[in-house]
Amino acid sequence: MSSFLLRLLALVCMAADHVGLALFPSAGAFRCVGRLAFPLYCFLLVQGYGHTRDLRAYVRRLLLLALLSEVPFDLLIFGRTACFAEQNALFSLLLGLLALALSDSLRSRPGPCLFAQAAVLLSAMAARVSYGWLGPALCLGFYRLRGSRLRQTACACALLLVYTLSLLLSGVERGWALISLFALLAPPLLLLYNGRRGPRAPLLTALFYAAYPLHLLALCALRALRLVPPYFF
Repeated sequence: MSSFLLRLLALVCMAADHVGLALFPSAGAFRCVGRLAFPLYCFLLVQGYGHTRDLRAYVRRLLLLALLSEVPFDLLIFGRTACFAEQNALFSLLLGLLALALSDSLRSRPGPCLFAQAAVLLSAMAARVSYGWLGPALCLGFYRLRGSRLRQTACACALLLVYTLSLLLSGVERGWALISLFALLAPPLLLLYNGRRGPRAPLLTALFYAAYPLHLLALCALRALRLVPPYFF
């Protein structure tokens, strides 16, 4: 399985998650499928980090998309244009990218490197980005263990279990915590990754980047226009 297919699978799962959230809130199957998306995106971010020739441009693209996506994200999740209760998942990926860059720049200084990584994880929690500390942690785990797909898979499963346990301990509804366990289906898919990029074209790349804010806007419009049940009335 190429990175193109992994990215396509992650996109489909993410879209299913948000379709369920926006249009079919009582259908838990959509949210279960959606749990697979985030671990796959973290893995793909690490692959992109390893291949990028311009880290600053990569950061700028991700930051721009995160900023553009925040208003439609808040509209879809909270019903208003600005809400600081949670920030969209692109900010989590951006912090993951920052953690990787800091890890590389400080790799010869273990103490400061560990401190910087911990600071990024705490920043993710303080900023209330989607998935909190999990995003940077998954990115660091995938990057540190990039020599072994099996170890990457085991690390991701362990982090996802710890994350689910943290949800339960923080008082999150048990049903949602159980849905979060479906994310454990994502790491085994990484064993199928063949290291190839698959089809490459500027238009495809642009579409993958633009898909996040555009699908959020489309779902906001569908819900506002009451075109899909149960929003007919």
